[in-house]
Formats: sequence, C-alpha cells, structure tokens
Amino acid sequence: MKSNTIIVNNIKSRLQDHQQSHQWLAQKIGVSKALVGHMLNESRVIQPQRIVAIAKALGVSVNELTTDDSMKEERMTVELRGTLSKRRSKMELERLKFAVEDYVGLKSEQR
Repeated sequence: MKSNTIIVNNIKSRLQDHQQSHQWLAQKIGVSKALVGHMLNESRVIQPQRIVAIAKALGVSVNELTTDDSMKEERMTVELRGTLSKRRSKMELERLKFAVEDYVGLKSEQR
C-alpha cells in the first residue's frame, strides 16, 4: 500500500472517530476545504509539512499517522537500478532525495 494511501486512511479514520469534518481540519491546519478534499481523495499528495500539521491537529504523532498495522518494521529500503544520462533525470533524483531526507527529518523531530 502506498504511504499516501495509509496517511489518508488514518486521517479519515481519525476524523470519523471524532466526528470531525473536512472543514474542521482545513481550519485547524490553515488551508482551504477544497485542498483537504483533494488530499483526502488522493488527487494531491500530502506534503511532509502538512502531515506534521495534520498530526498535531488530530492529536496524534506523525508516526501514528504514517503507519498501519501491516508495517511491522519502520525501516524502509529503496533500490534504484540503471543510470541517469539526462540532466533533467539527475535533477529529479536530487529532488526526490531531498524530499525523502526532509520527510525523515520531520519524522525524527516528532519523536
């Protein structure tokens, strides 16, 4: 299961458990109701800084929001194969590495 799907499912579950609406969440994290709708129907990926804000609004840790029962081990491994020959490909890989490092940093701050 994709990590964004896990996060979305956990958010929806928490909102339902506490009988809170998309509007309530939007006000708590300072975004529009439409953006919350897009994030929760997965047409937009939830950015790391929003994950932190949502976790705080829902009163849970980032770890609780980003994991499910099927994830026994927190450690993730990524394997890349092949070579990057184009400049744009190299730039995209650098952006991806930055996003991962940013996410890991935010996650460790919450512990």
